[in-house]
Amino acid sequence: MKHGEGSGTWWGPLFGAHAATWAETWEGTQGWGTPVYTHVLDQAQVGPGTNLLDCGCGAGRFVRLAAERGASAAGIDASRELVEIAAKQNPEADLRVGDLKALPWPDDAFDIVTGFSSFQFAEDHAGALAEAGRVSRGDVWVIIPTRLDKSAIPQVFAALMPLLPSKARPILKRSGMYALSAPGALDKALTTAGMTPRSDETIGATTVFADAAAAVEAFLSAGATELAVQHSGQPAVATALHDALTPFSGEGDQVSLPGWFRVVQAR
Repeated sequence: MKHGEGSGTWWGPLFGAHAATWAETWEGTQGWGTPVYTHVLDQAQVGPGTNLLDCGCGAGRFVRLAAERGASAAGIDASRELVEIAAKQNPEADLRVGDLKALPWPDDAFDIVTGFSSFQFAEDHAGALAEAGRVSRGDVWVIIPTRLDKSAIPQVFAALMPLLPSKARPILKRSGMYALSAPGALDKALTTAGMTPRSDETIGATTVFADAAAAVEAFLSAGATELAVQHSGQPAVATALHDALTPFSGEGDQVSLPGWFRVVQAR
């Protein structure tokens, strides 16, 4: 486990370990965040003539949704495996492997830049946000998890904390899924990056899986989960996930994971 060489070095291989499963589950047609994606597409008025960049594009679902509206979309992600999947699904898009703190595009290259649950994974949050602002001639849309105490996914991941290597836990707080979710954290990073919010909304999005087995499979494809598997073994991690998902199982064993996301439009 290495850290300090950029978020690409840290997270890219972890998310790439099960890239195909991630793409099929979290970024499938019934995957994570559809209401959030739709909200940003509508509010940003993405359509023909829009040139946008998605930071942390993963397997390219948002890139595809933007292209379906007529936009010219580009994307960057730390995981080579996820970018390869995104490229197959979006052959016309400019998709690259790289780090959010050093975007390989010139100043003012895009009309808008988006980051769906991605900027918090950067080692230097303000630096990554400033880079996004540098390449955007318009707004930067920052989406992070919020209302963690009421959201299901944070509760499931909390069950994995004892299974992670001890030296990884403080790193995950600085550069991980919820690193910008603490009160004031994102606001401070935006201010340091020289950016000012223009709108700030909270959008709900529930992720649904057919049953607990499908949900466990999806969670096993996440970067933090892969770190736990490497340290504690897949059987222990799968058991912890199954137990943590039990409160969210309903009729027919369907698993529903309510969540909320802060959507900030900044410039």
